[in-house]
Amino acid sequence: MKKLFISLAAIALLASCGNKQKTNNEAVEEEKSFEQEQIEANIKLQIDSLAAEFTKMGEVPFMQSLREGKIVLTEEEAQVKPEYLISPDSLDELVTLSQKYRAVAMLDADKTIAKAYGMPADGYEAAIKQLVVDIDDPAFKIFTEATDTLNHEELIKKFYEAEDEAGRINFFWETTCAYLVEELYILSQDPNNKFIECFTDENASNITYRTVLFLDALDRLKEYSPELNELSDALTPLKKLNAIDVAQLKEQLAEVNEEISEIRNNLLR
Repeated sequence: MKKLFISLAAIALLASCGNKQKTNNEAVEEEKSFEQEQIEANIKLQIDSLAAEFTKMGEVPFMQSLREGKIVLTEEEAQVKPEYLISPDSLDELVTLSQKYRAVAMLDADKTIAKAYGMPADGYEAAIKQLVVDIDDPAFKIFTEATDTLNHEELIKKFYEAEDEAGRINFFWETTCAYLVEELYILSQDPNNKFIECFTDENASNITYRTVLFLDALDRLKEYSPELNELSDALTPLKKLNAIDVAQLKEQLAEVNEEISEIRNNLLR
């Protein structure tokens, strides 16, 4: 994991011209740096564990079912096109890497829904490819080149490993968090509850568990990456999701509908 703390004492030592004895301040700073590195190593182990746990959970049921053709909209259902999907043309003004990573995830989820309704997917695919070029992260080759050859568990595992190697673990969590939020948003917007029909009570409980994993990971990482504070705070309303069965998940999604919409909108701001 990319080092987040640089020992000022080490810098001072390298800059010195002789074997000058360290000052008390330098010694304290060096000791503090050592303690921080130990904390960082501990956090890294915890984050690795959370990522491994998330990897084992598999794909959210309705997304998997849509991709595999197990959910097919009726002709009548397909006529009512979803107006809640992100327009690929609206993302030209994204500036930060965080915005772009999140947008890739959200567009990929929306592309699946667009296809289910018989809507053109070309705009989504073009926007994703452009964002991947802008981000210039080799880890995204996994999504553009290996999506059809790897199962979900392998895909997430390799994505995490690639971001870890690149020192971009934060962006792994930003991307996967955005994907989860978009999935929850789609479920909350589905007028006929068509997509939640394939959920079992275990699946519903897993949505809660996924949310807990993400919130936990961000809470640990934000101590060392303050830029994640905003994302962590934005996702706080998701703590209200504690469903253990499908009936509870439907009820809770309806209750936090507006908050999920707000979270979703904030991800690209």
